[in-house]
Amino acid sequence: MRIGAYGEVMMRLTPPEYRTLEQTHSLRMDFTGTGVNLLGNLAHFGLDTKLLTQVPDNRLGDTAKANLQTYGIQTSFVGKRHNHIGSYFAEVGYGARPTYVTYQNRHNSSFGVSGPDTYALHDFLAQVDLVHICGISLSLTEATWQTALALAQAAKAQQVAVCFDFNFRPSLNDAADRAKLKERYKTILPYSDIVFGSTRDLAELLDYRKVFPDETDDQLIQSFMDVYDIKWFCGTKRLAVADQQFITGKIITKEAAYETDAQLLQVLDRIGAGDAYAAGILYGYANHWSIEKTATFAINNAVLAHTMLGDVCLTTVEQVEQVMHAPGTDLIR
Repeated sequence: MRIGAYGEVMMRLTPPEYRTLEQTHSLRMDFTGTGVNLLGNLAHFGLDTKLLTQVPDNRLGDTAKANLQTYGIQTSFVGKRHNHIGSYFAEVGYGARPTYVTYQNRHNSSFGVSGPDTYALHDFLAQVDLVHICGISLSLTEATWQTALALAQAAKAQQVAVCFDFNFRPSLNDAADRAKLKERYKTILPYSDIVFGSTRDLAELLDYRKVFPDETDDQLIQSFMDVYDIKWFCGTKRLAVADQQFITGKIITKEAAYETDAQLLQVLDRIGAGDAYAAGILYGYANHWSIEKTATFAINNAVLAHTMLGDVCLTTVEQVEQVMHAPGTDLIR
């Protein structure tokens, strides 16, 4: 299966050695983003991946594009326009200190100011079997929202499957923004086949608790899937027990539901771990695996992602399967 994604390429700047910004005079530079993280991982799984985006028309854009190619992502639909790239500082946490992310310049980035007329949408869709759209594009700018919608509509017309990730951040949106976003999500969801999200998204953004007040979480998700004719609804849930963290993964279809056993997390860097879970889900979907095998593979990939510095989880299928079938192995020769 050929998988494409529409999403922002961001520059991540990270102080070394778990330092805070005040403590450092140097920063590590990486190029990331939901689409980048997802496609980079899938490329390492052996799938054909393409990114649809815009990067700056300067040396920074050249560097970003070169980095995408090192991940195995095809860049024939990565355009170069304008001068700015969205970026963020990631102060990686340790112990009681959480990871702290500070964004800058996203609304004025090359991606943020580029609308649907700057992309060859139909040519892109002719070269993929499934396209991933991140919900952040619905809230970033009017241009990214219009592009996401045009892409979803064109994909449906060209019979290309659409995977939509809610990626809704309540803390980043006030009441007025939330009302506008609710309408945008309701507009794009009818074009979606696979959705990544949570009951929190349905309750806090789409107000499903008001519409279905007596339903369980699974029933709430099934009601949502019926409304929008969603084939798969996927997500993770984090648990804290004493001083340990655990994670589970879940897939719900129209006919069945499966939740994995809770997996213990050892957290080196958690940014991008949700994208690693999504990559595992799409790999199982591409290979027509059962939802049980798919969810198990995906959650183990997410567990591995927590042990790697940086957003892009560059695991291989063999590495994930080794953790699935021989957990606890700490030396391979």
